[in-house]
Amino acid sequence: MTMSWNWDHMRFFLALADAQTLVSAARQLDVSHTTVLRRIKSFEAELGSRLFEHVHHGYRLTMEGESLYAEAVKMKHVMERVSRQIGGAETQAMGEVTITTTDTLAHEILPPWLVELAEKFAGLRFSLKMRNEFSDIDNYEADIAVRSCKEPPGQLIGRRVGVIRFLACASVEYVRRHALTQFPLDTQGHRFIVLDSAYENTPFNHWLRTRLPRDAYRTTASSPLCAAALCRRGLGISIMPDYMLEGQESLVHLPTNEPIVSNDLWILSHADTRDTERVKIVRHFLQDRLVERFGPG
Repeated sequence: MTMSWNWDHMRFFLALADAQTLVSAARQLDVSHTTVLRRIKSFEAELGSRLFEHVHHGYRLTMEGESLYAEAVKMKHVMERVSRQIGGAETQAMGEVTITTTDTLAHEILPPWLVELAEKFAGLRFSLKMRNEFSDIDNYEADIAVRSCKEPPGQLIGRRVGVIRFLACASVEYVRRHALTQFPLDTQGHRFIVLDSAYENTPFNHWLRTRLPRDAYRTTASSPLCAAALCRRGLGISIMPDYMLEGQESLVHLPTNEPIVSNDLWILSHADTRDTERVKIVRHFLQDRLVERFGPG
């Protein structure tokens, strides 16, 4: 068995070895039992060895698991001793925090807040990922997710921080060149910018697509940020979050004869990493700013 591990895996290994059941280990770690099982399977795959046998009363260490357990206990004691020695160093918020969010939030909303954080906590570094799905945080590639959705995945823990409202928009120049009365009743002869199949199930894209005539002129964009850029240049009418219009003299909100969709905004993280000091500091800071900006909705 190759002795190569990371301490986060070891926490789960020790908890299950001591508790012997997934439920008890999960309670000890304050996570779900499915998270414990997933992390153990991942650890076993990483080592290339089975560490536990599933028996009628729970889980029992294999020979390889027994060997690792002895080393893991020593490692735990070393980590605890080092933690006591460095005392409050962790509260200085050192290290990198990876944040995943949509392209429009990354472009329009988060940057000034990250500047505030960087000036307040010199030891923090940030990695900002523009993604429109939850896969990166599901795979532990991100610490915090800021996402709009009606219901976040069950394995993530967080808070609803407000509501994003969507508006029908066009450029000032487009409106000047095309007579617009009320959208979406008035669609004849107009051009539209829609998002591609990756956004097929998003409420705002679905709202627009289902209200367009079959023969409508459409331009397809691969992201909301791309659609907004095309809209600003006068290519057509698009649906975008309301914050994209702030400070934009080139865009105007088109009156509609029916409400356009809105979506809940969440800040989320994994139960087993959310209490790391640097993650907690960043999450609380962003949560407060998001509630101020988008809440309560």
